[in-house]
Amino acid sequence: MQPKIVDSETGRELWTAVECAEFSGTARGTFTSYAGRGRAPKPVAKLHGLTLWDSKTIHEWVEDRKKGIFVPQGEAQ
Repeated sequence: MQPKIVDSETGRELWTAVECAEFSGTARGTFTSYAGRGRAPKPVAKLHGLTLWDSKTIHEWVEDRKKGIFVPQGEAQ
């Protein structure tokens, strides 16, 4: 079984910190540290104590990191 969390309004898949870290090739603690310091996207929701990120935003963030682009949290690209 592979359960997924999907936003019912947008249809977008939401990821936990563990999933974001796995996708970005970082440790969970590193990813959450980046997010806490504005070096990774802001979480979009909390569900039963789980902090969640939009998977599309994480995909874009990882691609930007590969290109050497850094956009601080809260600033437009």
